[in-house]
Amino acid sequence: MGRASVRSCAVAWIAGMLSVSMLAGVAAAASAAPVEGVTADAVKIGFVYSKTGVASATSGDSDVGCKARVGRENAAGGVNGRKIDVTYVDDASSADNLTKAQSLVQNEHVYMVINDSAFAFLTYRWLLDHNVPLIGGGFDGNYYGAPGNEKVISAFGNSPPISGIQTTLTSKLMKALGATKVAGLGYGVSPSSSAAVKSFMQYAVPAGGLQPVYTNTSVDFGSTDVSPLVLGIKNAGADAAFYAMNANTNLAIAQGLVQNNVDMKAQLMATGYGQALLDQPVSKTLSPNILFTTGWAPVELKTKATKRFQADLQKYAGYTGVPDFGIYTGYIDCDLAILGLQKQGKDLDPAAFADDLRSIGTFNSGGGLGCTDLSLSPETYGKVTYTADSPPPCTWALRVKDGKFSIFKPKGGKTSYWTGKVIDASVPPEYRATATTAAKAPQ
Repeated sequence: MGRASVRSCAVAWIAGMLSVSMLAGVAAAASAAPVEGVTADAVKIGFVYSKTGVASATSGDSDVGCKARVGRENAAGGVNGRKIDVTYVDDASSADNLTKAQSLVQNEHVYMVINDSAFAFLTYRWLLDHNVPLIGGGFDGNYYGAPGNEKVISAFGNSPPISGIQTTLTSKLMKALGATKVAGLGYGVSPSSSAAVKSFMQYAVPAGGLQPVYTNTSVDFGSTDVSPLVLGIKNAGADAAFYAMNANTNLAIAQGLVQNNVDMKAQLMATGYGQALLDQPVSKTLSPNILFTTGWAPVELKTKATKRFQADLQKYAGYTGVPDFGIYTGYIDCDLAILGLQKQGKDLDPAAFADDLRSIGTFNSGGGLGCTDLSLSPETYGKVTYTADSPPPCTWALRVKDGKFSIFKPKGGKTSYWTGKVIDASVPPEYRATATTAAKAPQ
């Protein structure tokens, strides 16, 4: 059964799914047709990710995280009496993301799609136009938060539709390690990667009292041929670098700098934390100046939430190592899907899924893995909230030491994570949430 395109009017969908019989001039009761992917005892979900290809280094194991979270839910009886049946497909880090998602809808007849891929930006419009509930990884593009995309749910919560919003966090970490001159590198094909680097160099570096000396946002996606990049950093005299790329590229640059005798004070990587790194010989050569950052609680903290996370991974996905970026996002994506299904109750309605999930207001990633709560509220959609009452941006930073990750804590701080401030100049006025707007968000 195909899906009608109805993103502009939910009433049209309802009308298309109801049949009204007229008998003896009297309207009979309308009976709803079955919702695709939903039976009395099961609901089907499609999960797209990059198991293979250039993006697999970052999110190749995101299915592991989803299996762990869904496994726990199904073991407890499912959601409102329905077991969750997930179909996992690999987009091979390519434009196949769209065809894979279309097949899930048209051939597998799934109720919703979770798209945890760096190439999800190729697909979201088709899913919206076909009224398919969508949860995205939140790291693949600048469409999250854009007007008209309210039915796209990001694993990172609400954000404006640009990647240029900056905080003082990264420059704060660099300064703590004694850095003075900064390089920033990102992928040319990735809008979020390149925009993040450009704005970081423009706003965050000067805000931290540091000097931007080298920017390169034309790196080939997934490339490990990094000699020109290493030379660029060296010739610029940089002693710190921010890499908005996947772990393979980041580590190749770090190794190249060592081989070229470049003395770095700080190298910050948004990906790389995970067992895959510890299993590589390169992990034994990483210097203390390399920090891996994550907005989710590292398992080394051994909190109630991280212990449950690891228990789920072991019991339902057979995974016992340190979870990486992909495993975290897969777990969080599927946790959000479960929250939405719970909120909808027994009567699942694809047209209302996003609204129902957003009605929870705020959530903490994966049931407590975040260093702060995130907003899904309609009132803060497409906005940055940084009022006096808003929790500050935060992140954990980790080093590799003696074959294990160790947490790099703020000196004299009261938390294991680092906090910063949103840089006002990096936020266009239209994306700023007022104190009144922020206050409206359900808590």
